[in-house]
Amino acid sequence: MTKTALVLSGGGAKGAFQFAAEKYAREVKGYRWDIISGVSVGALNATMLAMHKYVRLQEIWQHISNDQVYTGKMNVWAILRLLFGAKSIYGNAPLWQMIEREIELDQIETDLRIGSVSLRTGEYVLFRPSDPDFKRALLASTAIPIIWPPTHVSDAYPDMVDGGVRNISPLGDVLDDDPDEVVVINCGPRTPALAGKPLRNALEIGMAALEVAMDEIFVTDLREFVRINLNVLEAAEQNVILHNEAGKPYKYYRCAIIEPDEPLGDTLDFSEAATMRRMQAGWEKAKEVLG
Repeated sequence: MTKTALVLSGGGAKGAFQFAAEKYAREVKGYRWDIISGVSVGALNATMLAMHKYVRLQEIWQHISNDQVYTGKMNVWAILRLLFGAKSIYGNAPLWQMIEREIELDQIETDLRIGSVSLRTGEYVLFRPSDPDFKRALLASTAIPIIWPPTHVSDAYPDMVDGGVRNISPLGDVLDDDPDEVVVINCGPRTPALAGKPLRNALEIGMAALEVAMDEIFVTDLREFVRINLNVLEAAEQNVILHNEAGKPYKYYRCAIIEPDEPLGDTLDFSEAATMRRMQAGWEKAKEVLG
């Protein structure tokens, strides 16, 4: 039996693209996921998919709005709060309420893993539904630094933030399980785009810099994965087996990478118009890639 893994990147509000692309893969092409990994918004989508809450996930994305995700505004008061010790510009209490309301750990049926990063150690930490405080870890995986405050998952894992800081596309979280096929859904184009408008303030500058850094992590990881995958295939054609540093034979994975051709806009824009545009782009791109 074929083992299929789904890998979901971060991207905030751009996760609507991811939702629609996965929906096409599952409903039109018949994909079934044996393993799902995700970071940031990909962790949220992954957890809903692992519970098989497909209809509810669609309802959430169709009716999402900024005030269902975060509180606060970028203004002079927000800057003053930062100067006097605030840990973030926005609050994520509405998102935490959504996680508490929607996530039912006993309904998770698919092998699921999500990632978060410790600001104390720089370590990327993988969490599974069986781990204590999994819901807190899920919130931590979405906590973009400066935008939202770090999350205290537990005494062992304080000050945890967005898993995309180190692992924007968590391929490694599924490859150790030797899937036969991997589907990666990324929320941004592989080639960085020039800014479409001037950056007006420190928040926009910081967000742009963070996205550039996170995109580079993804591109590097993906480039290395594709390179090794092709080398393994070419070696096999010559009856040669390649091994990693630990002596384990490399395996060739069938792989589909679904990503937008153009940037999908503001990470914090959960408006209806932006969400509908991203969902349409995700559906069309999955159709193009998967046939």
